[in-house]
Amino acid sequence: MNEMSHHNEKIGKINMKENENKRTPQSSLKKKEALRLSNAESKALTRECIRTALLMLLGEKRYEDITTTEIIDKSGVSRAGFYRNYRSKLDVIQDIHNTHASAVIDALKAVQDGAEPEPVFKKLFEWLQSDEDEFKLLMNIHQRLPIRPNFGLGKTADDTDPETYYAQVAANTMLAIIIRSWFARGMAETPEIMAKISADIYKRLRGH
Repeated sequence: MNEMSHHNEKIGKINMKENENKRTPQSSLKKKEALRLSNAESKALTRECIRTALLMLLGEKRYEDITTTEIIDKSGVSRAGFYRNYRSKLDVIQDIHNTHASAVIDALKAVQDGAEPEPVFKKLFEWLQSDEDEFKLLMNIHQRLPIRPNFGLGKTADDTDPETYYAQVAANTMLAIIIRSWFARGMAETPEIMAKISADIYKRLRGH
């Protein structure tokens, strides 16, 4: 091999190494990202299995009579998997409750941001009605457990105005009370009727 050929071979190896060095971090990042997404999806699936298992057991017996072991067996996850996600069965119930609370919060936020209340509330009541069995199970045990609902009573458009702030607090709390009362009446009214009632009361409380 002549000197020029040897030089070209060395340059080729250097370029190849540089290209590998350039590709490796990107490839590594992609693998880490894929693993992260995979772990996130796995965690979400595990939590869903645990929540579903508890809801199924609530259809069979009282909350107080359900053990963590029963939830684990019903869900098909390992004991370690359960405790990686939840501290107790109360923690699971709180998580399920937060899902419903989040739907209320999202509806209230949409209205606070300027959306017309009635169609927003209609979608909310339709969703609650479609998930009626789960909602009933939660409401049946809600009064007996230290579950802390959060309906997003945060900052208003004018946080320095007490009248505006407390009007928003009253309006937000009103919706939560109406939902509970609707359940207590057996969800007798349609989502359309409940949306109109809620929107009218909401507007009056906000001074619209």
